Amino acid sequence: MRVRLGDYIEEYSVRNIKQDEIPVYSVTNTQGFCGDYFSKDVASKNKSTYKIVPHGYFAYNPSRVNVGSIDWLREADRVIVSPLYVVFSVSDAIDQQYLLYYLKSDIALHLIRERASGSVRDNLKFSILSEFPIILRDKEAQLRIVKTLDLLENLIRINKAKLGKLDDLVKSRFVEMFGDFQDNPLGWPELGFDEFATIDTHMTTDYEYYAHYPHIGIDSIVSGTGELKGYRTVAEDNVISGKYPFTAEHIIYSKIRPNLNKVALPDFEGVCSADAYPILPKKEVCNRVFLAHVMRSDFFLNQILGFSTRSNMPKVNKSQLAHFRTPMPPLGMQLAFADFISQVDKSRSAVQKSVERLELLRSSLMQEYFG
Repeated sequence: MRVRLGDYIEEYSVRNIKQDEIPVYSVTNTQGFCGDYFSKDVASKNKSTYKIVPHGYFAYNPSRVNVGSIDWLREADRVIVSPLYVVFSVSDAIDQQYLLYYLKSDIALHLIRERASGSVRDNLKFSILSEFPIILRDKEAQLRIVKTLDLLENLIRINKAKLGKLDDLVKSRFVEMFGDFQDNPLGWPELGFDEFATIDTHMTTDYEYYAHYPHIGIDSIVSGTGELKGYRTVAEDNVISGKYPFTAEHIIYSKIRPNLNKVALPDFEGVCSADAYPILPKKEVCNRVFLAHVMRSDFFLNQILGFSTRSNMPKVNKSQLAHFRTPMPPLGMQLAFADFISQVDKSRSAVQKSVERLELLRSSLMQEYFG
């Protein structure tokens, strides 16, 4: 039976007027209720206007609920949240976790983005949320659905943890083989950037020749991992400005906002945005996979952030990149490390596919349950 959500939820706006010592919480899209989110400075302010959230009640940030910043309080008896938050209770007819899954489903998120209003950012008022439709099942059916989705969430969490452990394994293996590059305890020779790689920026405007080649913008590079996603061809993007050609021997490095750490290893030819540098390692000195790992490390990032300019949009230019220096182990050891990464990548690919299958199944089930 499809019902109006507002008939089963009620806004709760009780303030901490007495300034009781109640923990200050926030609600994030990844962790839900989070008690250590606020700094001591924020938590020490006058909290008489902060809203109280009793155990079992919901709270959400009206300007971030569109990305899933909503949760219900499970573990504490009560907490307080920002005065800007919306707090509400739920009728016994609806299980809290069932409602949370609904509010985080693609169906509800679409409604939030469609109906939320605000001149600066989308803002979901409680009155708008109250008009959302929800399929109301008997409590036993709700709990069965929650059990199924909880199982899926746990499997997804386990597999994502495996991905994190594989990343840790690669970092551990690097230090085991080469030591900490910051201190260089094994005494590897230190080389400047120009000694082991070149920035290969010969620009092209031949859009006809490259029409069906991939066009890599910096938004297509995933921070940290360097995965390439969501790119299209030169023709599809209607490219009209100069681009840098690259091959499967290049590294693509985003020179904009270097703190985002976007370092890609393409296995195809194409062109990339002028906001990135195609970097060509010198094969007789440096292995491409090894160099990409170094460039994703804190060792590289700390040096580069020291060189970057512009307060609003940090940017690394060629001269600054040329100042980067790194220990350079023997090429044979670099190749052995690259082989190790290749084996880890096979495992990572298998785990990632499991995550994608589970997430697809979750999305499909939510559509079935809440659509």
